[in-house]
Amino acid sequence: MSQLSDTTQRTILFLIADTGAGHRSAANAISNAIRLISQREQEEWNAQKPVAVHASSATPQRSPVSTAEKELPPPTYRIEIVDVFEEYSRFPLREAVKLYGPTIRYNPKLFGEVFHRSNREGTVMAMTSLATPLIFNGLLKLFTTIQPDVVVSIHPIINFVTIRALKQLGLQIPFITVVTDLISVHFSWFAPGADAYIVPTEQAKQLYLKRKLDPERVHMLGMPIDPKYTREVASKEDLRKKFGLAQDLPVVLLVGGGDGAGGLHAAVRAISQARLPVQLLVVTGRNKKLYAQLQRTRSRLHVSAHIFGFVNNMPELMHASDVIITKAGPGTICEALACDLPIILSGYVPGQEEGNIDYVVHNDVGVLALDSRTLTDELRRLIKPGSPELRRRLANARKLSRPASSFAIGEEILSFLPERGQPGVWQRQDGQPVHYRMSGRIQSAIRIRRLHSHLPKTIAKSSVIRRFSKTQDISSEMPEQTKRLSRRNIKDRI
Repeated sequence: MSQLSDTTQRTILFLIADTGAGHRSAANAISNAIRLISQREQEEWNAQKPVAVHASSATPQRSPVSTAEKELPPPTYRIEIVDVFEEYSRFPLREAVKLYGPTIRYNPKLFGEVFHRSNREGTVMAMTSLATPLIFNGLLKLFTTIQPDVVVSIHPIINFVTIRALKQLGLQIPFITVVTDLISVHFSWFAPGADAYIVPTEQAKQLYLKRKLDPERVHMLGMPIDPKYTREVASKEDLRKKFGLAQDLPVVLLVGGGDGAGGLHAAVRAISQARLPVQLLVVTGRNKKLYAQLQRTRSRLHVSAHIFGFVNNMPELMHASDVIITKAGPGTICEALACDLPIILSGYVPGQEEGNIDYVVHNDVGVLALDSRTLTDELRRLIKPGSPELRRRLANARKLSRPASSFAIGEEILSFLPERGQPGVWQRQDGQPVHYRMSGRIQSAIRIRRLHSHLPKTIAKSSVIRRFSKTQDISSEMPEQTKRLSRRNIKDRI
């Protein structure tokens, strides 16, 4: 029975960083799609099992001797989503990654300069060399603890070092990169050595091909958005009643992304000063300062406004609205397209989101409005009864939208798992666990780190413990002789 459970559960590990909300949202979207796929597989398997009716009972009972009964059930999926920088990297890398949110909020031009200057091979390789010693051991600990059957990266910075760490283990663990930038795809997304690269647009695919990487490994499947955007929701009238909105006024949804950036406050002020006949739904994300500021000034606005912080019911908010004003975040753009919303871009993150503007404007699903006059003029055109701009952009949005993309991405990831009935990457044919293909020094380092995390602080901080932990630490570049000895040892054990 234990061997059966070993071969029917597959572990999928998503690597993210909570820089903004986009990476976790993408991981959650794919995870939810995989859970629905698993549910469908289980229902189909149950439906295929033959039923025999015994004479002694009118209740159908499953035949214990049928061939179909002997078939293995579909696998179950254990899904782990891990912020690798927060949980498994060391100072100063862990703290440096946290600067993303404040930088795009208070100094976006600086972030744009960093993006463009780092978007080349030499800089990426130099940054990887600097970051590797600060996260390599943590990745080894993560992989040996979770024991994934497939690893999926949804963040560009982690890809090069992850491939190196997986090679260090010596196990054939598939590694998949899911790109979450529509057009402006950074060099670090396409680290050579991944088993598959999933991209959202044709432009992203062409950037991949320019890198001279294997064309068979790139798959254009769309941007992962949550499956809840494909489900039916209540009518617009019912949703407006739920949120306390008037039925006779257009609803404008303003979203600033997970960090509440993108000129959100300026857009609200411009609409208020123009006294447009609209009502507002404003989502400030994790920007608590902006949320408090808008709450204080809401009573002085010349339009009705409902202010929200970070929300989990975005599909309802979008379906209750007529227009969305947002920064050029790729996730929000694709979610808006799935909800038939024309888009007004009020801001963007330089470098990273510049290409998203072209995506929206070139496909005629929205416009860029960086100043108050442009924004209010465009909004007037869209809310005008019988607006031709509104009809045209809604039609284009339906052509461009790929609401089921997460299911396609989920299916692609599942295709890399061991076949039904076969042992996982970390099990042998007899069901016994495989010894980690690491030297005794690596295993000792991991054990010491685990022990160190459970020690009382007064002991853990002692000079003796710190010195002992340091001597057991491993470098990211083990000597080749050590690797050969490690592989020879594992062959002898297996």
